Amino acid sequence: MRAVVRWSLCCAGLAGCLSPLTAQAWTRIGETQDLTLYVNRSAIEREDRIRRVWEMQDLKTPDAEGVRSRRYLNEYDCTYKMHRLGQMTSYTGPKLTGEKVADVKDMGYWRKISPNGVFVLTYIALCVE
Repeated sequence: MRAVVRWSLCCAGLAGCLSPLTAQAWTRIGETQDLTLYVNRSAIEREDRIRRVWEMQDLKTPDAEGVRSRRYLNEYDCTYKMHRLGQMTSYTGPKLTGEKVADVKDMGYWRKISPNGVFVLTYIALCVE
């Protein structure tokens, strides 16, 4: 299924015009019909070709497990256009509120970034110069 991505960027520079969502510096980077994606712009790490950033997904409706939002560390491989998620915590409420549903510490497997998916937005913001 192709995700239709709506850009939330308001000017030519990806970071220059984005405003923080909260005091934690969450920045809305884009959305699909199912979720809105935010990144913590004050917590970006760079190590050679790898970029690490905390992301938050705010789901428009709860998933099968009752999850409405989640926070996780996403690592992007800028050379091979891949990413992997880890250290994920899921909540029953929007924007990391409500009860904690799940907490996974391990990092997942590296996966290709879909050109039509939501993760391509953060990839572009972090890796394309």
